[in-house]
Amino acid sequence: MIVIPPTAEFEEYFTKFAKQAWTKYMLKEPNIEDEMKKYHKTLCVSCDMELQSQTVSVKLHYRFIRSTLYCFVEEV
Repeated sequence: MIVIPPTAEFEEYFTKFAKQAWTKYMLKEPNIEDEMKKYHKTLCVSCDMELQSQTVSVKLHYRFIRSTLYCFVEEV
């Protein structure tokens, strides 16, 4: 998975968070990965994350591009 965070300052934290969110979502909806690939869909997940004792609302946009999973992180 390639994660594109909104800021390079916390890239490692955003990457870890995006991977954890993907894993949890796949446990709930195991067929979504095949649908995303087949129909070229983007999965958007809205969530809150704790970042330096602050709560940050983010949207995670997961998409397969040439068989590689990308996650674009958007702060809301």
